Amino acid sequence: MRFIMKQKNPKQIEFICPKCKTIEFIPTEIVEMLDRADQINVDTDVPPRFDCEHCPGKMVPKYYIGVKGKIYKYED
Repeated sequence: MRFIMKQKNPKQIEFICPKCKTIEFIPTEIVEMLDRADQINVDTDVPPRFDCEHCPGKMVPKYYIGVKGKIYKYED
C-alpha cells in the first residue's frame, strides 16, 4: 500500500469561496505573512481568509498548514 503525503505548503495555496465556488491561488508567502499577523488576539480556529472578488463571500484555503502547525481543510 502506498500513501501520498501532501506537501506542507506549495508555492501557492488554493482558496475557494464557499458561496460561489470561485477558485483563486494566493502566494504562500502572503498567506503565511497574514497568518503570522493574525496570531495575536485572533481565533486561530478560523483559517486565513480573503474577500471574494465575485460575491460578498470569504475565500478559505482548500488545504493549508498554518504557521503554528494547525491543518485547515475545506470540505464541501
